[in-house]
Amino acid sequence: MLDSAWSLLALLTTNARTSYPWPLCWGNALWGYVAFKQDAAKLEPASQPSAMFGIFGSFVLYTMPANFCANFVCFVRTPSALTNTTIIPVHLACCFLIGWVPGCAAFLGMAIPYAVIDSLGVLDNATTGMNYMEEALAISGSPVLAILAGMAVNLGGGLLRHFAMRGYVEGAASFDERLRAAVLYSFATCALYYWAALEPCGGDDKCLRATQLYEILPWVAVARNLAPTVMQALRKEKTA
Repeated sequence: MLDSAWSLLALLTTNARTSYPWPLCWGNALWGYVAFKQDAAKLEPASQPSAMFGIFGSFVLYTMPANFCANFVCFVRTPSALTNTTIIPVHLACCFLIGWVPGCAAFLGMAIPYAVIDSLGVLDNATTGMNYMEEALAISGSPVLAILAGMAVNLGGGLLRHFAMRGYVEGAASFDERLRAAVLYSFATCALYYWAALEPCGGDDKCLRATQLYEILPWVAVARNLAPTVMQALRKEKTA
């Protein structure tokens, strides 16, 4: 039982240092299209995006914005989301499943299934951020670029969606109110990973693994992401 738990933990976190685990790939892709559809459904019918735009828009703004932001801004290169052989096919498969398989969108939109795919997306984001921090530090030796690379992954999706939905003027005016906590949290976790793992370990893989921060910080991010939903459910239960 314990061995199975450790294997699952490794599949969802540790293995992401050297590969793209299938639960993170599929979970993030499913979450991206479901979240896009949910946000689109809140708009007036005349303002809802078309099905064709949904395929591209959900990929850029929900599924892989972190990848685009970090690669364009920090590494100035083609995003790996466009060169990886599995990411785009998985995204298209998820769009088909959610858009055309009866009951799939409704099931994934339920509280528990949605929390699962949302959490897989958070794990994907957190582990990718730390991977890019290691890469940025190895390439440049700069702690500033390393931390910015991690923050670009953590915040890229939220930033793009924030301004895409509100425009520049309204987005800038409401930036602090909506994103201050996310910016501070991202800086704190990226700085912690740098100063407690990357800097003292100097790229030594065994040392990095010994800190266990690569396994701990993603689950902290999951807990933080789920906390509002859990608290809301508890409040409803108390008032029922």
